Amino acid sequence: MLLLLIVILLVPAITDRSTAQRNGAPSALPVGSAPGTPPPLTGTPREQADRLFDRIMRARARGDAAEALRFTPMAIQAYGLAAPLDNDGMYHLATVHLVAGDPASARSTAEQILAGNENHLLGLAIAGEAAAAAGDSAAARDYYARLLAAYDPQIASGLQEYRDHSQVLPEYRATAQRITGG
Repeated sequence: MLLLLIVILLVPAITDRSTAQRNGAPSALPVGSAPGTPPPLTGTPREQADRLFDRIMRARARGDAAEALRFTPMAIQAYGLAAPLDNDGMYHLATVHLVAGDPASARSTAEQILAGNENHLLGLAIAGEAAAAAGDSAAARDYYARLLAAYDPQIASGLQEYRDHSQVLPEYRATAQRITGG
C-alpha cells in the first residue's frame, strides 16, 4: 500500500518535470508544488497524512469541493499507513471521512476517540457532525449536549489537540448551542 501511495503522489510530478526538461524548459516548481498535485513525500507517514489533511481543509475553506474530494482517498490511505493514530489523527481521519461523504466511517472513528475519553471535544464534535450528516438528529443532539457539558473542563485540561484546533473549537461550541438550543 505504501508503494501505491508513493506512485500516486510522485508520478504526476515526475512526469511534469521530465516533460518540461525534454522541451528545454526549466522546471519552475519543485516536485509536488504544482496546483492540483499532492504535497511532496517527505517526513513520517503521519506527517504525510497530515499534509494531505491540511490540503483538503484548505480546499474546503476556499470552496473547492472537487479538490478536497480528489485528495480524500489518498488521505484515508495515508492515515491507515500511519496507524496507530492518536486522538488528533483519528479526528483528522474522521473529518476526511466526512468530506468524502462517509458519515458512518466518520462516526465509527469518532467513537474510537470517545472510547478513550468520553468527553473528548473533538470526538464529540465530529461524532455530532457525522450523526447529523447521516440524518440521526437525536444522536447529533446527544453528542452536542455532551460537548457543551464537557467544554469548559476539557478546554482547561490543555490537551495538545485542543491547542492545535483552537480556532475550530468555538465553532463546534456554537454549533452545539444552536443544535441543542443551549
